[in-house]
Amino acid sequence: MPDDVLNSLDPPPTFDVHRCAGGADGMVGCRACVDTCPFGAITARQYHEGTTITIDAWACRRCGACTAACPTSALERAFDPETELRAAVDAALADAGPGSVLALTCADSAVRINAVAGVTPVVLRSTLTVDETLILHALRSGAAGVAIVPCPRCDHGASSVLARPTELARALTGIPEVVAVVIDDGSDDALAAVSRYVTATAGRRVLEPVELPHLRPRATRREVLAGLLDRDLTPAAAELPPELLPFGEITVDADACTLCGGCARTCPTGALGYDPAEGALTFRGVDCIACGLCTQACPEDVLRLESGVEHVADLTERRTLVADDVVACAGCGDPYLPRRLLAHAERLVADATGVLPSTTAQLDKCPSCKEVHPGGAEPAVPGHGRGAPAGMGRRGFLKALGATTAGAAIVPLLSGRRQAQAQAETSGPDPSKRWSMVIDLERCIGCHACTNICKAENNIPLGAYRDWVEEHELGSGTHEARPYFVPKLCNQCNDPWCLRACPTGAIYRRADGIVDLDSSICLACQACMHACPYAMTFYNPARNTADKCNFCAHRIDEGLRPACVDICPSQCRIFGDANDPESPVSRVLANRETTAIRRELGLEPNVRYVALPGDLNR
Repeated sequence: MPDDVLNSLDPPPTFDVHRCAGGADGMVGCRACVDTCPFGAITARQYHEGTTITIDAWACRRCGACTAACPTSALERAFDPETELRAAVDAALADAGPGSVLALTCADSAVRINAVAGVTPVVLRSTLTVDETLILHALRSGAAGVAIVPCPRCDHGASSVLARPTELARALTGIPEVVAVVIDDGSDDALAAVSRYVTATAGRRVLEPVELPHLRPRATRREVLAGLLDRDLTPAAAELPPELLPFGEITVDADACTLCGGCARTCPTGALGYDPAEGALTFRGVDCIACGLCTQACPEDVLRLESGVEHVADLTERRTLVADDVVACAGCGDPYLPRRLLAHAERLVADATGVLPSTTAQLDKCPSCKEVHPGGAEPAVPGHGRGAPAGMGRRGFLKALGATTAGAAIVPLLSGRRQAQAQAETSGPDPSKRWSMVIDLERCIGCHACTNICKAENNIPLGAYRDWVEEHELGSGTHEARPYFVPKLCNQCNDPWCLRACPTGAIYRRADGIVDLDSSICLACQACMHACPYAMTFYNPARNTADKCNFCAHRIDEGLRPACVDICPSQCRIFGDANDPESPVSRVLANRETTAIRRELGLEPNVRYVALPGDLNR
């Protein structure tokens, strides 16, 4: 189909950030769509909550290459969904019968292909929507061969785009000549090439049919492959170049792994599974897309990822990588967490505080049995007490902080060192204060001075941020479009989910309400990062710990304001004690309409915004 027609029929592909395996800020994950797009129409931009894919609607030709390449179906095209493609293949085989050769082609070439004896055309809007799952579906449904015949008028670089799925299909079937790509250049040579391919397939053994009765409508490529792969389909896939394989192989140093579950929480596809109450880390190869996020998340650096697998038949089996005895809660006796994770947490706290006995009684109790909680708040973990608010997001708040994380298992604790400090220091945080910030978006000019001073003040390494400014444009047209600059930082919640999820008490609330982080007892398990619905915590590679904004607590203790407040040239940040009715922040809260981001979550943020558009309240 000509480029100008492709560019006008349909909207660009839609993007689902919750499915994307691109990785959060500071992590490098999947970039299949960016690498595959023949026109450079796709850009990936990382935020703290994950990667956002942007498609230039004018550069995009609606060829579907990106949607076929996306391993998690995060990108979906408006035309020819996977179910319709499979239905078209089934209909063609029903008419032609088993052992037929199918030609996947576009409407222009289909007219010419009809003249070739022994081939049945399957007309697609774009041949670049073809991936290995559609080819395998055709072969496992009775086709003796599949010829892909792109039209040269589209000029989409079809040969290079289709190289990976066709070579992969050949390897997965063990039949080198089962798939052919023939560019229809309008000459008789192209038709002759298709005819020769039809002749070469004569008498070929048809693969055993595989039915997929339970395949859901929005099945991902890996789910389709899981349904297509069986023990009769065991070629030498390990010999393929790694970049062609949509699977990965995970190995773990079982002796060094602490079973913190950070890798499983980061895995975007569920290939890695972790249940602290079961004490096991598991892996299912068919779900692994080899994005590498798990290895970047592992705080002990004991995880290894390799592209490729030794036995394709083992892909659908979930196997245990690491297992340990489970410790029962000292209070209720319910299964609690792996023994090695408890021991690791105790060692870390003991090394940092030297007061192991005072913390052990807390570490070995589940959230419902603990006796103290920082800041005096009652525990609010799903399944215990009042539970989590509706609409929690962030992948289900660590999948309800239950079956898949240690964050649900170990309670945030006030470390022995902090208890000693609180008793010994008379000049500590003032419990009568509640520090708050209001950001007036009508004043923000997007200069990023706050971001730069924050990195300098807090020694934040390259690629990481405690404070940043998002740039948006709302509206359309010359007169309606308007830029918005939205500074982001830790919202300093009164009921912070990051604090609930932290296994050692590294995240805690000070007496003045500031949510701070003690890096000396941080496991770097990233539970806090996945628990925060605002994605305001991040991994600090220089410290090998989690990190977050703390309102420059060290400056506040010296009677100063946060560095970002002092540096702001437009004075869009108003900071002060919300308990003091005469403070600048209290006057703004009393006299201006302010918005807390995602107020419905019930976390009661102490950072609020003036003039925040509803479209940016996320």
